Amino acid sequence: MRRFTSDTSKHLPPVDLQLDEAPVYFIGPATHDNPMSQVQTRLMGRVVFNDAKIKWNRITLQYVGKAGLDIHAPLATLPRELAEQNNGNGQGSMRLDSNMTLCDIEKELIFTGEKVIEFGLHLPTTLPPSIKTRHAHVEYTLAANFSAGTFFKKYRIQKKVTVCRHYLPSPSAMIPCVEYSHAQGWFEYSAEVPKAVAIEAGEIVIAFRWSVEKERVQVDRIELSLEEIETYRFSTKSGVHNLPPMITRFPSTSYHPPPYSGSSETHFVRTPIPISTPANPIQRPVNTHTFNPFLDISHRLRLVVHFTSNNSEIQQAEPVSMEFPIIVTDYPAGETANLNTDMGVVLPAGDEAVNIDLDLPEYTPRYEEHDQSLHS
Repeated sequence: MRRFTSDTSKHLPPVDLQLDEAPVYFIGPATHDNPMSQVQTRLMGRVVFNDAKIKWNRITLQYVGKAGLDIHAPLATLPRELAEQNNGNGQGSMRLDSNMTLCDIEKELIFTGEKVIEFGLHLPTTLPPSIKTRHAHVEYTLAANFSAGTFFKKYRIQKKVTVCRHYLPSPSAMIPCVEYSHAQGWFEYSAEVPKAVAIEAGEIVIAFRWSVEKERVQVDRIELSLEEIETYRFSTKSGVHNLPPMITRFPSTSYHPPPYSGSSETHFVRTPIPISTPANPIQRPVNTHTFNPFLDISHRLRLVVHFTSNNSEIQQAEPVSMEFPIIVTDYPAGETANLNTDMGVVLPAGDEAVNIDLDLPEYTPRYEEHDQSLHS
């Protein structure tokens, strides 16, 4: 055992596992239809041997991904078979505790006596991103197992790996917009909403147009806010079940249209993206879009139009509320956006603009292929 602390090793461990600082990430939805899924994602690293006296017989790398759920759910929201099993426990809720393995990849390295062995692990394209919330998690680890003869039994090193999934490859990506329109009596509107937004942009901007019966009402103000929806799910023998969503509504912003604005005018309505920075830390920042076997985090915009009456004989009009889905994501590390860019100015993208497929759903969990436990 002196070989661990000999002077020649300078108090270093006999072997070390080092991972590249380059982030591990995927682009686009986690489906085979995503054109970016053809790009191989690899986990790069190296094994450093600090003690030349040890002749390693076997070196095995094991990359494991696990997902888990731990939440207390009201009995009224559970399937009948679970609610009946726990109806007599005197409590109005049941603890759902479930775990599953997302991947288990092994790779064997051959020791040739060299000081360093470089390696790269190819990762499945359908892996969900790493995340940890109050009730669910997805985490990945890379373990290196070493053996060197009868007397030197085993040595193990384990490192945590963070996996990211981005829906925009760079700030030059062309983001498609979806147009929503509706006519409701004396009020008609049209909204152009981007399918996705990067948190690096700092704000969300939509183009909004409307037409009203001016003899009746006029638009007083427009409120726009971002909402985050957490939906937890679990599986039983009867299938997959969703719990009621948890909705977080972030502060709204108000837009006051200029007087005498015409129905043909386009108004750019904005709302900030709540992100936490060292200069401006906030208690509840927004999470990026994610989808895994136990948790779905999605977002939507909530727009409320308030009116003022132009005729005292007409009753005050009720506000009109509408919701638009949007994907909140971020850029891969190293890709930055100019946060000072005027969001009202359309910049030419040029030939370097990148198309990205934003179709959903991006991940379909196959519960029947995994062993998992569900107990109270």
